[in-house]
Amino acid sequence: MNFNKRILVLLLTAVIPFSLFAEDTSEGSIAVQGSIAVIDVEAAILSTEASKQAFEELATSKEWKEVEEDLKLKINEANEIQDRLKKEGPTLSDAEKLDAQKRLNSLSKDINFLNQKIATMRDELVRFLQNEQAPKFQKVVSELMRAKGIKILLHRQSVLGFDTGDPTLNLTPEVVELLNQQEE
Repeated sequence: MNFNKRILVLLLTAVIPFSLFAEDTSEGSIAVQGSIAVIDVEAAILSTEASKQAFEELATSKEWKEVEEDLKLKINEANEIQDRLKKEGPTLSDAEKLDAQKRLNSLSKDINFLNQKIATMRDELVRFLQNEQAPKFQKVVSELMRAKGIKILLHRQSVLGFDTGDPTLNLTPEVVELLNQQEE
């Protein structure tokens, strides 16, 4: 590419963004402002009073408490073994060290399994709540969009950035409030 073509390309790349920006302030673009908002769907559903109550019920359930207690016991035992190895490591026989390491490996597997079980229980509850509240959520969001004149609603995790200081852009708190009102 010769020198003149490079200069022309540089000038065009410098001028085009300014011309696009200038068009952005036209009357047609101003009509679009305010018609876009974001929402965090999971946060909206999981922040409702019904969801909070469901999580409290899960946390007080017999199965959850058993898994949680078993997890605590295994973590405590692993910590005790590690402390013992630190304190008495130089005086322990190779067989004792090997036994301690085997027990730590076994406890580690148990702890991972129990953590996974807790995560699965939580995930199942989240899916249940999302499915249960989906019709109410959709109705509330549709009505809110209509009332506010919002044409495009974006998922919060799909947006690279937005003015978080502008409460009119984030519908999540309003949706939570409206879902809570429907539960009453």
